[in-house]
Amino acid sequence: MRQLILSLGIMLPVSTVVLAEEALSPVVVTADLRETSAQEIPASVSVVDELTLEDEGATHFEDVLFTLPNVNYSGQSSRPRHIQIRGIGERDEYTGAPNPSVGFSIDDIDFSGIGMTGSLFDVKQVEVLRGPQGTRFGANALGGLINIRSNDPSKTPEHLLEASLGEDELRELGLVTSGPITNTGSVLYRLSVLKHDDNGFRKNLTLNRDDTNGRDELTARGKLRFTPNETTQVDLTLLHADLDNGYDAWSLDNTRTTLSDQPGQDTQLSDAGAVKIRWDGSSNYTLTATTTLSDSDMTYSYDGDWVYVGYHPDEYIYFYRNDKTRQTVSQELRWVSKPAARLFAGSTDWLFGVYGLDMREKNHTSDNYGTDKKTDYDAVNLAAFGQLDYHLDAATQLSIGLRFENRSADFKNNHGEKYTPSDDMLGGHLTLSHFYGENFMVYAGITQGYKAGGFNADLPADADPKLTQFDIETATNYELGFKSESFDGRMHATLTVFYMDRNNPQFDGYTYVGVNYVFFTENFDRAINYGLESELNWQATERVDLFATVGLLRTRVEGESITGAFRIDGREQPHAPKYQYTLGTQYRNDHGLFSRIALRGVDSFYFSNAHTQKSNPYTVLDARIGYEADTWEVYLWGKNLTDEDYATRGFYFGNDPAKGYVEETYVKLADPRSVGITARYRF
Repeated sequence: MRQLILSLGIMLPVSTVVLAEEALSPVVVTADLRETSAQEIPASVSVVDELTLEDEGATHFEDVLFTLPNVNYSGQSSRPRHIQIRGIGERDEYTGAPNPSVGFSIDDIDFSGIGMTGSLFDVKQVEVLRGPQGTRFGANALGGLINIRSNDPSKTPEHLLEASLGEDELRELGLVTSGPITNTGSVLYRLSVLKHDDNGFRKNLTLNRDDTNGRDELTARGKLRFTPNETTQVDLTLLHADLDNGYDAWSLDNTRTTLSDQPGQDTQLSDAGAVKIRWDGSSNYTLTATTTLSDSDMTYSYDGDWVYVGYHPDEYIYFYRNDKTRQTVSQELRWVSKPAARLFAGSTDWLFGVYGLDMREKNHTSDNYGTDKKTDYDAVNLAAFGQLDYHLDAATQLSIGLRFENRSADFKNNHGEKYTPSDDMLGGHLTLSHFYGENFMVYAGITQGYKAGGFNADLPADADPKLTQFDIETATNYELGFKSESFDGRMHATLTVFYMDRNNPQFDGYTYVGVNYVFFTENFDRAINYGLESELNWQATERVDLFATVGLLRTRVEGESITGAFRIDGREQPHAPKYQYTLGTQYRNDHGLFSRIALRGVDSFYFSNAHTQKSNPYTVLDARIGYEADTWEVYLWGKNLTDEDYATRGFYFGNDPAKGYVEETYVKLADPRSVGITARYRF
């Protein structure tokens, strides 16, 4: 491993001799209310564009997640569902009353908490906004927002066929077709389909199978763009995702060899659509109306004893199953001013909007110990937001934004419990940015985000009454940062320092009722999250790119647990590693040769609020080499080339009778080393 790191360290400085003539292309953050350039938005934002996604070989959000500073996830599912940004975010959801801390959006459709649908095939860019998004996104984005934007229909015909083969029976086949439908170009279309299959890197000795943890995924996306006149544009997006994945990821000896006799499932069938109408007929403003609908059916099950009948002396067996349905409907209206409509003597741009979201979710949880829990949950978010951007001079801007939001919920279960909480929340931002010349911007900002309160169902009869409900959490975030472009736009660099003060922070835990877990949430007094994020992308020569990212994070929790089930007072928060980094270089020449090598590292982190077990730090090396012609490309790639064993989720309890059921750490391992080949044909 030392030799690999040394080789990479030598490659970086050697490649920085000749300056290129071509600048890096600017990107626009579509999740921002004004769709601002990433270099101009006064916030900590990462944007991974289409070319970078292709160069990395990323076909799912999981493939790029660890390359993003201060972003982590809980590996308790076959694909990432529960994501943490700057240490804030859930690691599971068993309550039947979802209340996410990190927003997850695909083409304006809200998939927060169920982000397994995050296919990156034929995607324009991935945007990650860190910190409370009190003005932009509201209650579902206390920690930040992830926005995936797929490619729009093209004005000229374009088609793509992509195929991959790799170890673990990996098979991927993707197709894209796009172009005009009418001769005038007033109607454009785009269709993309990706089929993914793999065996899941597990060997089940009990069933003599190697596919019990496998993935069987189909994602299809269709888009239509209508331009009926010069002032109106209508975009229709349809999404279909069918993820029929297995779930057999845990073993008593923390290896990828399992003994379960009832492998689980982790499935998601989602059908969704969005209609966005942009009207530009006024000289004073642009009006955008966005309507979305989605319907998802999910099953999550697992063999909780991880072995076969007879392994336990008392023939103990445990099988868990949760069936979930979720429907969402949202509507947003947004008015964004034009220069002619600036306020206060032409100095101030403005925007305002209204937003509504109705999420209905039903859960049915069962196991072989008599659990038969059914929940029915309906949450309605109504919000109004506005923003003023005051130009103090040509180089300096003061931005003020506010968002008022009401979240009302209605919960009931088949145990006779009913809750109807309603919370009024206020968030916003105040940022000051200044440009030194055209290419160097510094900013300072204060943002406040919020997360709705809630309730705890199915508590033990002797539970403290204070646990029945928990309060709103607010987070005040202070940021200082700079963004620069240098060498005629060939180098982009960003640095953000942040300090986040969380009031009434919500932390989740669990207790036992009989033989079953009961999950609940408590408010603590205070939590602190602070650190920095930095990114560098330098086109050092015509042929060589250098890139690096760094995330540093420190966290602390203050307060005492009502139940005593927590182990977090005065320590770091779970899934909040102290450092993350990526370091790499990429080579591409005019004769078609391509190569890329990237090293990424993650520090250790606590797995849970309920115990003190931690992961081990790790580094992972990925590489690609290929040849690119005018219409076709082929790449040989390797992931985790050093075959590093590292954990994405961990628990601490007793489950092995051979060890007297003594409590010990159990981890879910990420995928081992894999190699494969990818080919693309454009026509």
